[in-house]
Amino acid sequence: MMYIPRIIIAAPWSCAGKTTVATGLMGAFKRQGLKVQPFKVGPDFIDTSHHCTITGKKSRNLDTWLTSKESVLRLFNRASGNADIAIIEGVMGLYDGMDGRSDATSTSEMAKLLKAPVILVMDVLNFARSAAALAMGCKIFDKKVQIAGIILNKVTSARHARWVKEAIESKAKIPVFGHLLLNKSLVMPERHLGLIPSWEKGKMEKFYNKLIKEVNSSINLRGVLKAARKAIDLQAPRLLYPAEKKGLKIGVAFDEAFNFYYWDNLDLLKIHGAGIKFFSPIHDKKLPENVDGVYMGGGFPEVLAKKLSKNRSMVNSVKRAIEDEMPFYAECGGLMYLMDSVVDFEGVKHKMVGLFKGQARMRGRLEALEYTLAKVLSDNPLSKKGSKIKGHEFHFSIVDGLPKRSKFAYKMINGKGIIDKKDGLLAHRCISSYMHLHFAQNLKLVKNFMDACEVYKKS
Repeated sequence: MMYIPRIIIAAPWSCAGKTTVATGLMGAFKRQGLKVQPFKVGPDFIDTSHHCTITGKKSRNLDTWLTSKESVLRLFNRASGNADIAIIEGVMGLYDGMDGRSDATSTSEMAKLLKAPVILVMDVLNFARSAAALAMGCKIFDKKVQIAGIILNKVTSARHARWVKEAIESKAKIPVFGHLLLNKSLVMPERHLGLIPSWEKGKMEKFYNKLIKEVNSSINLRGVLKAARKAIDLQAPRLLYPAEKKGLKIGVAFDEAFNFYYWDNLDLLKIHGAGIKFFSPIHDKKLPENVDGVYMGGGFPEVLAKKLSKNRSMVNSVKRAIEDEMPFYAECGGLMYLMDSVVDFEGVKHKMVGLFKGQARMRGRLEALEYTLAKVLSDNPLSKKGSKIKGHEFHFSIVDGLPKRSKFAYKMINGKGIIDKKDGLLAHRCISSYMHLHFAQNLKLVKNFMDACEVYKKS
């Protein structure tokens, strides 16, 4: 049994202000001297970047599709073992998940799994007393979900806040912990994949300072903390897996262009004996010395395509390493980088690594956003033929111009993939896919990659 004060920040619908409120609370509690461990329900990479920046802690993704429920509990306990409070930002609306029939992958499912009280963020810009009806509906829809309080967002005046608070507390019997005023300066910047990652804006000190100041002045932090401390003991093993020592080094691309990672993936590589060496495809001239494999996550290579293309020294270093049979795993943005070229939103073509013939071309619409399930067609550095893997895909690009002889590792059961329901382009010991994977779903993914790296090191 383990006691972890915790709270989930949810909302009745998407874009109600969850990230703003969750990030503000994290920063405010940290300034009080508390150790704050952030989490995000679902597969999102961008919200977690704001959590990381404001707390100084790695924000972890909790997702019951990407991993098992048991793994979620293990990952949660491992990450928050020495925290004073865990703050978990929800996904979409409180009860929104994979379909309309169940709560699978929803914030409500996570609240019940973690036995965590919920604070509901309500955007009340266009209504007042009616907010009580919405709050009451959320409260009784699933009585196993404990709604401990509400924070109002986009309040237009003190009178507006008072009316909404009076209605909710008198009719829905839920305490209102405070509000944020309608303020354009507190809106996080967005682009085609959602919010802009904090890495691109430096540390965003000015924005965060203003947000924390507003949270401190308008939200009852003592009430929020009291609600978090009412969470009951959670039963799950604290430790994850025994450490191994292989002496391997894995290069991990991390900069403005590549920063979409599940941090637990990197932890699992470390636990299985890998030293992580970060490098920048934009700023560094070549891959780190003496690495035995490379992991290149997603991000926004289309936004920084010109800089990536101009760094021919790094491009050539990556291509030489792959042709030398170094194990290389690339996801989404990494896939785009390994193509012949990337065509940005303005139609400008930028030359890339050229490992795979064809181009990654940005489109004016969302091409894929869904959980994925794939059958493995060919052995590769991550998985073996005949196995199945789960993941997530989210992209505005397509890949076209591929030769007919192109070899793929995955046949998509759920999901779009690269082309014709196939994903996981293969070349040498490199696998590159649109699908993002969480390694905790099956530790064989880590073991297989590490074994491939070990073979390369000895060759």
